[in-house]
Amino acid sequence: MLLTLLLVCETAFAQTDDVLRAALYLTGADSPEQLDQSLLEELEALRSHPVPLNRASRARLLESGLLTPYQTATLGEYRSRSGDILSFAELEQVDGFGKEAVAALRPFLSLESDRAPGETADDTLRFRHSALLRATLKDVGGKYKLGAGRVEAGATWKGEDGAFYGLYRLRKGKILAGDFNLRYGQGLAFWNAFQLSSLTTLDAFSKRAAGISPAWSFSRSGTHRGLAWDYTGRSWQWGAFAALDGTVGAHGHWLGYHGQAGVTLSLKKVSLEGKYGFRGVDFFGEAAWQNHAPAALGGCLFPLGSRWRGGVRLRGIPSAFSGRKYGEYGVSAGLAWRSDDRARTATWTLDAALLPVPQKDPGRKQLKTAALASWKIGETWLLESRLTFRLKSGEDSHTDLRADVTRTWDVWTVKARLNGVYDGHAGLLGYLEGGWKPPGGTGWLRFTFFSTPDWQSRIYCYERDAPGNFTVPAYYGTGCAVTAVGGWRKQWRRTVLKLYLRGSCVWKKEKPGTAGLKLQLAVER
Repeated sequence: MLLTLLLVCETAFAQTDDVLRAALYLTGADSPEQLDQSLLEELEALRSHPVPLNRASRARLLESGLLTPYQTATLGEYRSRSGDILSFAELEQVDGFGKEAVAALRPFLSLESDRAPGETADDTLRFRHSALLRATLKDVGGKYKLGAGRVEAGATWKGEDGAFYGLYRLRKGKILAGDFNLRYGQGLAFWNAFQLSSLTTLDAFSKRAAGISPAWSFSRSGTHRGLAWDYTGRSWQWGAFAALDGTVGAHGHWLGYHGQAGVTLSLKKVSLEGKYGFRGVDFFGEAAWQNHAPAALGGCLFPLGSRWRGGVRLRGIPSAFSGRKYGEYGVSAGLAWRSDDRARTATWTLDAALLPVPQKDPGRKQLKTAALASWKIGETWLLESRLTFRLKSGEDSHTDLRADVTRTWDVWTVKARLNGVYDGHAGLLGYLEGGWKPPGGTGWLRFTFFSTPDWQSRIYCYERDAPGNFTVPAYYGTGCAVTAVGGWRKQWRRTVLKLYLRGSCVWKKEKPGTAGLKLQLAVER
């Protein structure tokens, strides 16, 4: 088992941190453990090929999922009045952005601009290639993408499964053939991508809809294969899709400066959704019908002075609508506070729900609450804590308490975590992780210990991996683990070669230890 850290370029693993930060910002998740692989793979692809902010159409900006309709509207107005965005500091001044948003989105946006005032977008044919080969002890997979001007194609494979797509970008839209995602509204009826199950932050109360987008992930579960088209004008967006799985439908959307509203129709589903902002209050909602049953979800986020924010969300989702064994009727509420210097933050959320199982347990209830806090001390220390509590009918209560301490200085980073859970039995996990990032190199090594009585008390813990991959093992039993991650990056003119290696060993008291090894090679041009 190889546990030696490789010396690599610092840029290599800066990518992983950038992707995680953006994923947390876009979804409202409070920790990497709540994310999934497909989302990280999409952001990693955007990290390698940033969206050209000054050249991309409004349709392209919306498709990326990075910007909200309000941000795309204010950006278009700003550019029509003041010209292209020439720096990220300038982007921070555009209404709807700010320092926090720009810091999260910066790795995925480019600001190149070689146009004179009033000149049209540059559609020069420029070929861009990227290829990736991944091998583990369990499987082998790969990716390839080719882009040239308005044309783009991509394919992935993993074992016997795979995905592919071909894309042609129109001046104000696109035509897509192959595997694609549908992400409309708040995810009630048309949403075959990542969905956050926990509402531990206010930003998680509402989803960012991206419409039709190509699927380019090792995990293509739930995606559609067929043809799709959309067109985005000044105030309207139209779309249509037809898939081999029988999903056929159309979408119409009004995009306003302060709001949006849309309707999506298919043979078996109907969805009406909208968002609107008024004097700092953001309203959102969706009503849908499928399986001969209705469902609805809606709420609002609002400011409470300069430091406080609040939010409320209501939902009613019958089991007949969702196809699950239980229904879901609930209300969520939350408060968030941030100091003037943004160094200290705190969030509290509460969710009360009725989860009836028809003809079995119609009175099944659940109560969840979460309290989060962070404190950045100077430029080197970061303290974070999280407490979650869940009480559900017929189950033991579940309490999860976590504390993280991160210290960064010069070329070193050290992070420690202590995580305890209690659900009738106590479980504990802790780790110490060190990172070394001198000029021209980086490496990470983590030691983890854990002690939980059974699978029911398992503790999930995110671990570093090669960019585009996502590893959140569930620790249970009693034992320890060692993980080492390294990589190497070299650029020759326009070609970039990246090599990543991850090794891990887990020892358990209850059974023999296990080992894992992953190799990933990526080439971009």
